[in-house]
Amino acid sequence: MPGDLFSPVTFGDISANSRIVMCPMTRRRADADGTPNDLMREYYRQRASAGLIVTESVHPSLIGKAYPGSPHLIDGRDLAAWARVVEAVHGRGGRIVLQLMHAGSLARPRVNGGRTPLAPSVPRAMTGGEIDATVEEFARGAAMALEAGFDGVEIHGGNSYLLHQFLGSGTNLRTDAHGGPAENRCLFPVRVVEAVAGEIGHGRVGLRLSPGFSADRTVRGDGLDVYSALLSHPSVRRLAYLHTSSSSDPDALAWIRSHWTGGWIHNLGTEPACSSPELLSRIEARLGAGPSAVSLGRLFISNPDLPERLLHRAPLAVPNPKTFYEGESEGYTDYEGWTDTSRQPIHT
Repeated sequence: MPGDLFSPVTFGDISANSRIVMCPMTRRRADADGTPNDLMREYYRQRASAGLIVTESVHPSLIGKAYPGSPHLIDGRDLAAWARVVEAVHGRGGRIVLQLMHAGSLARPRVNGGRTPLAPSVPRAMTGGEIDATVEEFARGAAMALEAGFDGVEIHGGNSYLLHQFLGSGTNLRTDAHGGPAENRCLFPVRVVEAVAGEIGHGRVGLRLSPGFSADRTVRGDGLDVYSALLSHPSVRRLAYLHTSSSSDPDALAWIRSHWTGGWIHNLGTEPACSSPELLSRIEARLGAGPSAVSLGRLFISNPDLPERLLHRAPLAVPNPKTFYEGESEGYTDYEGWTDTSRQPIHT
């Protein structure tokens, strides 16, 4: 195991306590109006031993909301609630960044205030003014995140959501400056990156991508041409880190390994039924392939102190998929922390 796995690492201006990152996971526990609540505060507080926490997707505007129970960062009430989450994580020595996401065509009128979803082309192509306004919403959300105390912002550019839809030739059928050749399809994501970085600095911004992977097969035609163009753009190359999905296209990952010089977090995509030694071996293999850090999801659900368990080769609890989405504390904040041989909690 690399000796620096449990040592601090820096991504631009973001300091992580280790190379074990908690990846963003949809949990849908926000209040009905999208405001983060005390249950969410406790959830993130419990997982503060992660080297870096990336929050679940947070919407900078209501029109981009896809799921009930997903949180927003739109107004002062949201800001104050997220500030309490950040305070809880920082109070235990943790680091946390906020992921901003607009669902685009995957937004649902029943949860986005009855609005027709926005998209590059269908169901309704965004006008130039709507594109400008959406870019500004990302910038405003980033500024509010920094005001709330977050260590940075991760822009969601994958998983079939709005930025990913612009990258794919099958979902972006525009004939203006935002469509057509790969360089044009990168324009909207680049504008979002530049607007967010303009508010909080490139060193506090990460970008999440899932090249060649669309969970619901919405996005097609996002080949290596568009990702090499995007990741070669000067503004993108200045970002603190790139965060890639475990299901990403191997050719895109090979290109990143050869050409990307910034911080790189790659999702491990590990099956939850494994032991600490097995997981450590997989992490070692992944880090040996180029990333600066690895991110894990489901195992952080059931093991709130996952890095400590790995450090001590302790048993790993398996999560219950029935409680992944919605609900209250069951399967959310009621997983117990590991205790060492003296039967004392690792943290309190």
